Amino acid sequence: MKRVLTVVLFFAGSSISAQKAPTFKEVLKATTEISVTDSILINYFSFDKTALDKITGERLFKLFYPKAKPLDQGEYFVSGKITSHKDFNILLLCLESMVKDHSNEWRAPINRSVSKELFFVLLDKDGNYKNNFLVAMNFEKVNYFQKTVIRKISSLLYKDFRIVQQVEAESRPANDIILPVEKEHTKTMNFSMEYRINDYRVFVAYPKFKSN
Repeated sequence: MKRVLTVVLFFAGSSISAQKAPTFKEVLKATTEISVTDSILINYFSFDKTALDKITGERLFKLFYPKAKPLDQGEYFVSGKITSHKDFNILLLCLESMVKDHSNEWRAPINRSVSKELFFVLLDKDGNYKNNFLVAMNFEKVNYFQKTVIRKISSLLYKDFRIVQQVEAESRPANDIILPVEKEHTKTMNFSMEYRINDYRVFVAYPKFKSN
């Protein structure tokens, strides 16, 4: 299957004041086009990323990801846009965050989770927000003695905007020490699901899927 991706990433270098962060429309305008000629496989590392300042990132993500908390440790990015559809545009926004849980303030954190998420933000042609979709993710939760969870999401995007998403999840019992790695103690789950954008500009899942 032929996959052609054209990305020449740039971002307009206008200064951003605390009083007025850019809108989705303004960020979209300053972001480089991603060309889909047949299909492209998207994971979190597929595209170059341009950092957004904290004010802009928090404002944009709050509009479509209201449960996201302000990041103590993390960054926001824009990764491109897809504007080839006649009815809507897609803006690619990324969020990288790290959370540490401390047993008390004098000790090293017991748990650390690192999450890297890539979202399709669906906008109408006037730049108004319509919907969003988590298209790719790398998630890992570890502590200093155990590795507990790894999850990866990637998506195959077709020219007709169908998305076939693949999820890989690996978990290990809480009492399983990292070393030595014993694969028989690790549970791995893989499954795929197809999504499409309906007439209401919402990403919906189709029931046909494969699992193993």
